[in-house]
Amino acid sequence: MRMITALFCMLLLMPAVYAVSSPDNIITQRDDTIVQLSLNNTMKYADKDGKIKAWVFFTDKGFSTITDYSLKLDETENRLTERARSRRLKARGSNNLVDFRDIKVYQSYIDQVLAAGVKHRQVLRWFNAITIEANRRQLEQISQLPFVRMFKHVSTAVYPDNYFPKADGSIDYPITMSTLDYGFSGDQLNQINTIVAHELGFAGQDVLVCMMDVGFRQGHNVFQNIINDGRLIAQWDFINDDDNTDYEADQDVENQPNHGTLTWSTLGGEASGYLYGPAYEADFCLAKTEDVTSEHHIEEDNWAAGAEWADSLGASVISVSLGYRYNFDWPDEDYTYEDMDGNTTIVTIAADIAAGNGIAVATAQGNDGYFGDGSLIAPADGDSVIAVGAVDNQDWLASFSGLGPTYDDRIKPEVCALGVSTVCADPYDYSGYTWAGGTSLSTPLVGGAAAVLLSAHPNWTPMMVREALMMTATQYNNPDSWYGWGIIDVGKALFYHPEGDVVVEHEPLVYFPPGLDNNIIEATVTGDFNYNDVYLCWRTDDSMPFTATVMQTSDNQHYEGIVPGLDEGYLQYYFYILIANYNNATYPYGAPENFFNININTSEFVDSFELGPYYWKSSGDEQQWAITAEMSSSGNICMTDSPYRYYKNDTEQILTGNFGIPLHEADSAAVSFGASYVLQTNNDFVYFEISTDGGQQWEQLGEPITGVSFEFEEISHNLQGYLGNEVRFRFRMVTNGSGTREGIHIDDFHVVWANQTGIDDDISPMPYKFNLAQNYPNPFNASTRIKFSLNKTAYTQLTVYDILGRNVRTLLAKEMTAGDHEIIWDSRDNSGSDVASGIYMYKLESKNTSRVKRMTLLR
Repeated sequence: MRMITALFCMLLLMPAVYAVSSPDNIITQRDDTIVQLSLNNTMKYADKDGKIKAWVFFTDKGFSTITDYSLKLDETENRLTERARSRRLKARGSNNLVDFRDIKVYQSYIDQVLAAGVKHRQVLRWFNAITIEANRRQLEQISQLPFVRMFKHVSTAVYPDNYFPKADGSIDYPITMSTLDYGFSGDQLNQINTIVAHELGFAGQDVLVCMMDVGFRQGHNVFQNIINDGRLIAQWDFINDDDNTDYEADQDVENQPNHGTLTWSTLGGEASGYLYGPAYEADFCLAKTEDVTSEHHIEEDNWAAGAEWADSLGASVISVSLGYRYNFDWPDEDYTYEDMDGNTTIVTIAADIAAGNGIAVATAQGNDGYFGDGSLIAPADGDSVIAVGAVDNQDWLASFSGLGPTYDDRIKPEVCALGVSTVCADPYDYSGYTWAGGTSLSTPLVGGAAAVLLSAHPNWTPMMVREALMMTATQYNNPDSWYGWGIIDVGKALFYHPEGDVVVEHEPLVYFPPGLDNNIIEATVTGDFNYNDVYLCWRTDDSMPFTATVMQTSDNQHYEGIVPGLDEGYLQYYFYILIANYNNATYPYGAPENFFNININTSEFVDSFELGPYYWKSSGDEQQWAITAEMSSSGNICMTDSPYRYYKNDTEQILTGNFGIPLHEADSAAVSFGASYVLQTNNDFVYFEISTDGGQQWEQLGEPITGVSFEFEEISHNLQGYLGNEVRFRFRMVTNGSGTREGIHIDDFHVVWANQTGIDDDISPMPYKFNLAQNYPNPFNASTRIKFSLNKTAYTQLTVYDILGRNVRTLLAKEMTAGDHEIIWDSRDNSGSDVASGIYMYKLESKNTSRVKRMTLLR
């Protein structure tokens, strides 16, 4: 028999009027006065035909003893899907997987209500209620049933007009520095630093996302990979009670599925060259909860039923861009500002219950910002949801984005994303794409980001996801009720540790000496969680599976694992933390696909940041250093002090290497890295520093970096004066109050050392890598230089395109040797005519690899 003491804390998020029952007697006594008052109030909402959509709340669920209650809990827990069980274990623990809310509504009560001849709408187990469509006489008859506790009308709100598509030709073509071709959607993903998560392999895989909306045109190209891969797990039409959420001509008006098509494509769409959602590899369940007919009504019982359905399927994310507050039907407004207190509306209560059950809920802040402070809508007022505001592509708050605070003075929204000219699928063209506006479009970007974080951190709860998004957003240290905590940064959130997280501290191996019988690998594992064992998983052949070795510990924090000694080859390894009752954790995140790799008896260390920032730690005033896919010297990822935004004034930001280089027996050594930077000349500086005492004291290497270098330049230093020590490195950025710029990007950090041959002061160049530099000058007038590097001899093309993707000029199409090259474009097209001012793209292609950048011509 389960422990049920904790289960007696019923519906703490609900106000008394919606409370189910006292935990002491699991029955709420009927109060005839409350029944009559609520009946009279509900009857005011009859339509012109005398029909009333009403909630009917019950006093109990058909049992009256603690023994029966415990048996019902056992039955309910046994019905949980594996996904739902796993998710609830994280959020609620093994002794509290289900409670009174999860027990089914007593069927006999439902049958007796329906016997009055009413139309059945929804059964809501969380609220111990059903919703019906009835007339006054039928409601009066139902009110006499002894188990009826209360009535309430079903709220219906008007569908906001600015959810619909609008063209906007002002969008710049996106920067593309990535494996995928994002098309125009690159801007909205770059703004929230999501592309770097995709490069690391996190795109929502194995996460079930529920989209609750008006329906979905599933025939659109953007959804075909989801459907063909079997990742559309379930769908249900809560309006027509069937399992098809697509457009059906015999029951839907033409625009019924439009809004859902926009939101689903924004979150999970996949169409190369046009659109990628943040969570394009997620699994999906689709709920058709909103009827756009009859003045575009949005009905809250469908919302609550959809949330319960998503919970039962095991969804880990709900993204919903519908809400309640303004423009309610006659005879009066249902919800006022006083109701935006996090505890009043049905949808807010349902959203918070879903979050309590382990679901991350992303919901729209609303499009009524012109009403001023406090113009948010429900369920954005929930204290456990992620309410989402909208910004434009310049990071400015959209004029329509709803404002906080809540009535009880909590900051809202939590975060923001692009909600002005957001790229999404065209509902009227199965191969077309368009732009749309509203917090309806910023919300699925954040909902998709939540799925991305859960694909990297399956052990995270909704509140951990929420905290990570908020505390790495652009104004995390100064939130307000306009932007909330700011625009999210998925790349930074991936490596944030929310409260209760598994924290692994480990210095990745950079040197594995030969001739040892074995080698010890150490890690410190901490966090507010229960875990069983920590495993070191390793292999010396990437064609073989990893071997899992239990790591030893004397204090449940410091762990040691042993791998055999090796004389040659390589070692690949990662850590696996077996967490009691939860999904397990790995380090690096995403293992075994991601792992540390060390060559045996190596004499060099290279970090191109393609694995992530594991070899580095950020510190200082703002701790802004993060990985980005905005630009790179090689590969698709680099490190920057300020991803996608200007750095801050009057700060010191430090990036310290989490590794030591053993120069004890070396007789020569050198270090180099690539740097591209835009710093205020002689005001803001980046210092490259070295330590020989484990990081206690630091010494500057070379001249500080300041000024501008649009192209990545290689900066090298001879380490002859530091031989005989273990050395460590760091970058230290110091800014004053004179102004800010784009900052610095660092890539291809490389240290080489040798015991036999010397390294001259004139450092030998690193091997050539495939790279396309930014054109210079840019913007330009008559002509501009384009430099690129090839890592091998191959047939190569360099092409200029206009913003619509049309070939303007083929600058190069022939076999080119490995090395550095430069071509000048004279701003003429293939026919020799001058082209007009504007934005152009130039694309380098060679050996199945490509890079694209943009440039601006001003005549």
